[in-house]
This record gives sequence, C-alpha cells and structure tokens, in this order.
Amino acid sequence: MGGDNRAPILTGDNVTFVSGSNRRPDTLAENLHTLAQRLLADLGQDQVQQQLRSGHPLPVHCRAAPVELTGQRNGVRETSAALADTSPLDLAGPLKNIAAVYLKEKRSQLLVLGRAGSGKTVLIRRFAQARLEDDGWTGKGPVPVIFSPGSWDPTAAFLRDWLIERLERDHPFLARRLPYKGTWATELIVGGHVLAILDGFDEMAKNLYEPALRQLRAFNLPLLLTSRPEALKDVEQSKGLFPGIELKDLTFDDWSTRLDASAGWAPVLDRLSSHSGEPAADRLAAVLTTPLMLTMAEAFHASGGDPECLLKPSEFNSQDALEKRLLDAFVPRTYDPILNLSVPKRRRWSAERAGHWLGYLATHLKKQKTDAQKPDAHDIGAQDIEWWQLGTTMSLPTRMAVSGTLCGLVSGTAVTLVHAFMNAPPLALLSMCLNMLGIGLTFGLGHGFASKIEAIGAFKASRMQIRVRGESRRVRSRRVRESLLPRVGGGLAGGLIFGIVFGGGLAVYAMLLSYPWPSVAVAFGNWLVMGPLIGLTVGFVLAMVTWLETDAKPEESVSATDLLRSNRTIVLVQAAAVGLVLGLGYGTAVTHLNGFALGLPSGIGAGLAAAVGVGTLTAWGRWVVLVRLWLPLSRRLPWRVNAFLDDARARGVLRQAGAVYQFRHARLRDHLAEAHRQPEQPAEDRSR
Repeated sequence: MGGDNRAPILTGDNVTFVSGSNRRPDTLAENLHTLAQRLLADLGQDQVQQQLRSGHPLPVHCRAAPVELTGQRNGVRETSAALADTSPLDLAGPLKNIAAVYLKEKRSQLLVLGRAGSGKTVLIRRFAQARLEDDGWTGKGPVPVIFSPGSWDPTAAFLRDWLIERLERDHPFLARRLPYKGTWATELIVGGHVLAILDGFDEMAKNLYEPALRQLRAFNLPLLLTSRPEALKDVEQSKGLFPGIELKDLTFDDWSTRLDASAGWAPVLDRLSSHSGEPAADRLAAVLTTPLMLTMAEAFHASGGDPECLLKPSEFNSQDALEKRLLDAFVPRTYDPILNLSVPKRRRWSAERAGHWLGYLATHLKKQKTDAQKPDAHDIGAQDIEWWQLGTTMSLPTRMAVSGTLCGLVSGTAVTLVHAFMNAPPLALLSMCLNMLGIGLTFGLGHGFASKIEAIGAFKASRMQIRVRGESRRVRSRRVRESLLPRVGGGLAGGLIFGIVFGGGLAVYAMLLSYPWPSVAVAFGNWLVMGPLIGLTVGFVLAMVTWLETDAKPEESVSATDLLRSNRTIVLVQAAAVGLVLGLGYGTAVTHLNGFALGLPSGIGAGLAAAVGVGTLTAWGRWVVLVRLWLPLSRRLPWRVNAFLDDARARGVLRQAGAVYQFRHARLRDHLAEAHRQPEQPAEDRSR
C-alpha cells in the first residue's frame, strides 16, 4: 500500500477508495480500514505466509489449554473445549472458529500455547491475515495487530500505554492528535478496536513474567496471547487467565506424508514406521513432531544432506544434537546460489558470511535479553532487530571512543585543510591536534551522557518527517512550543559539559606551555561561559527545526528502511541548521576579535564540529557511526546492511514487523547466536 494515494470514503460500515486524493483518514472507520490495509500488505510480504498459500500446509492439532492456566470462571472451559473440537485447524482456511470468539464478546481474550516450533506464530499470523482479508471483519470485530512482548517492560509501562506507543511507532499516521483524546492510536486501543496479538510471552526476560501476568489478568481489551506453557507456570490456578488451546505434536502420518515426496527419505521412513524401538529412530521421530524441525529437515535434505546419516547414534546421541544438526543446514540451504538463481548477483552472499552476520544479529538480541535481567535494565528488545539499537551491545566506552574519534577527525581535518590553504601549516597542525583531542573527547563524553540519560530521548527513532507543507501554522507552532524547553534544556546541559571539557583541555595546554595562571584561568572561564551559550543556541535551533516536522502520511510505508530514511532527512536538516548558525556566529565573533585569517577556519571548524556532533547524538547518527562504519570495519556486519536485512526477509530468515525485523523463529535465533560464539568447524564436518 506504500504507493496508494486513494481517499477512503465511508459507505455504511465499509470503506471504499476513490483515486486522486492524498486526504488523511479523519474518521474512526477510515483509520481502521487504512490500518487493516497496511497490516495486510506487511503480512503479504511474509515468505512463510506465501508458502502456506501456495503449498499444502500441515494440519494443526490442538486440545483445550490446561485448566490451571485458563481457570474455570465464566465458561472458559466450554470455550476452550469448543475450539479444541475443531482440531485439526485448517491453515488454508479462514479460521472462523477462532474469529467467532471475538465476535461473541467485544473484549474477548484467547490463549494459544505450544512448545518451541509447534507453529504458534504461523497460526496467529495466518489468523490475522484471514481476518484482514475479510471485508466485513473491520466493521464487526477488532483489527488484529501483532506485537512482540519481548520488548515490553511491565515494570516501567502499562500494557495499554506500551501498545499505543508501538502502534504509533509502526504506523506513524496514527500518532496524529485528536482534540482532548490523545492520538488516534489511543482511540483505537482504548476503544477496543484493535485485537492485540502478543506473540511470544516466553520471549520476555524471566524476571518480568510475574509483573506481566498481573497486568494481563487486569487487561480488559481484545487480546490473543501465545506462549510456551512453562512460561505461565506461575499463574494462580484459582484465577487463571482466559480460554485457550494448546497445540499438539505432529503425527507420523502428518510428517511422513510431507517427506514421502522425496526419494531420499524413503529408507528412513521405513525404519521409523517399523516401531522397532531403535533409540536413534525414536529420537528422529520425536524431532520431526514440530513444524519447525520438519521444515529444517527438508532444508537439510535440499542442501545435500543424507537423511540416513541422521540415524547414526555415534554422531547424534541426543535429541538436542539432532536438532542442532538440522538447524545447521538452514542457512546453507537458504543462501545456496544454485537453489536461489532468482536472487540478484549483488545479493548472493555466501552461506558462511551470511551465517556469520546473522549470528551477530542473533547474539545482539540475546545480549539485550540478558541485559534485561539486570536490576537496572530498561532496554529489553529481545525479539526486534531495531536499526537504531544495533551496535548498542558494544560497551559504552567503546561507543564513546568511536563516536568521539569520528567527530574529532572530521572537525580537525576540516580546520587543518582551511589553515593549510591559507598558508599557515604550523597553525594548521596545532589546530588539528586541539580539535581532534578537544572536540573528540567532548562529543565522546556527550555520547555517554546521552546514552545514560534516557529521558532526553536522544537515540530514539523519530516518527516525524520533514515537509514544508502539510500542516497548519497552529499545529506547527504548538510543536515548537512543546519541544522548546526539552531541547533548550538538553542543549544547555550538553553545552556545559562541552565548556568544562574543552575549556579544561585548553587550560591544561596553556599550563604545559608555561602560560601565567591568569591566562590559564581566562582560557577556562571563557569556555565555561561560552559552552552553555553554544548549548542554548543549539537547543533553540533544534526546537525551531520542528516547525518543518510533520506526521507521516497514511499512504507512506513504515518499513525499517523508510523509517531510517525519514530519520536521515531530519538529522541532516538539524545538523545543517545547527552548523550554519554556529559556524556563522562563531566565525563572525572570532573575525571581529582576531581577524579574518583566524575567523574563517574557526567558523568552519565550529560549524562542522557542531553539525557532526549533533548528528552523532541522534538515532540515525549512531546508526552511521556504529552500523555503517564500525561494525563493517570489524567484520561483524556487511557494508550494505539494509540490503542484507531486506534480502534475509525475502529469503524467509527474517520477517518484517512494522518498523523492525525479527527472526522467523526464536529457536533459529538462539541456534545462530550459539554457533556465532563457537569456533568454525572444518569444511568436511559442515558438508556431512
């Protein structure tokens, strides 16, 4: 829907589109329909969902969820039993039995349980797609939106507020404000017009289970929750949660029919069907009872693996070892150039390199989840690959050093070139050293300061866009007023740090040259006053730039690439404005006091230093420094990171969830993270 510029027009409970208008949706029905179309477009790009539609999906067997998790109040057992009676669930169908739960009662809630790889995510994504394809559903039931609870901290935010924030992040047009009612996202969530599908409760940090369960029990809006049963073991049996089903294992007939199409599996299936009690055969049969491992087994054979080797007890003496071997085959199969001839040559990465980069991404997520279990942790996105968070699992001193070095190199080199052009090589060398050390140290410390103080929101991706037209003067003026105090306050704090650090550096330099103490004090005092003034100027300019910021249009997509692009535009405009104002102001002041020969390079240096420094203290700036430069230089990610992530989504390794990417399954993510930390195996071992 990214290029759809048709205007929705209400007709009863439904909405039709008329071409030739970019009008924003202004009613509840229009916003719901626009949201539904956006969600359907995202699900349509899901490689797994495309395979479901084109192939023969496996049947999904289920039973009523355990009574200790659902409770027995208000007929929840009857609802659970009625859902289980429809087993097996037909993934190729509309799944109307689940939809009926939400049509029966406006605020209905449902639980879907299953062990790792049992098909929970495939089921609920298929359910969401089926509902969105039903033209009459939006007028009858809530719009299904999938959220990843692994990034929810129930100790810091209520579930309702977190859902609103995620909806505004992934669908910025819903961040538009309503008179006295908050935003459209608030209206949709609070009014029960959104079915919140929380996929993967077990992906939360374990120390957050208890507070999350307390909020879930108190939540009275449409909800669908998926989880592994063991993550909900602390639910009080007397209270329970809500009706639900539990997915069961695949039967021998289910997976043998799928594998029977391949001749290589025939001798293996004969041994598995004989019920001889052979331990190796029993282990393999147990592994193939989940859709995930069945898919991995198919990838193993497609990548050249011999199915009969899976029955060798000397190599696979446990079920876990067997699963790891099947998971090992997924990336080689997915990135095999012979099996993927339709992939453009510029995106034909080798399986070894792709596996290494995917392993780093998986390790990044695992590290975030580990950090979330620390008492003072707040950043817990264990499922979402957020471009503005990549690289943050590096130590803070390393990030400060990289950011400060870049700022110092850019500003120092610029001033050096200007001085050299004006025939002052000794002064050029001196200025280069001072700028590289002083400015680099200053903005390196500024990076650490901004990282520690989350309240200023320096490294959060902005949902806004730069546009000269599109909003009234009243709306723009209100945005400037709201941003003035926070940005001026942040600029003042940053300027004070800059003045202390830079002035202190000059004072130390003057002491080393044996300047008298009054001169040292004057050098430090000047920057102690000038630093806050510069910070105030930066904050004021950044607040004024918000005049050009507007909400995203509903017809514009919200993919990770589009959000990155809009943030890049905002940062470049901000950096240019700050650099121009400070460069002209500082250069003019120095020219008035010391002449044009010193004023010109000083103005250029100040402008570039301010522009680069401000840029690195934003989400896009940190992305450039860490993800586009440092991580590729250290060989942790490719130089074309965006292309690699989008290609991984197209190959079915990742899936897109609004403005972020996710691994198609947590088990695959964990395996890639584990393999990333281990030494590489010999080639002959990988080929078996």
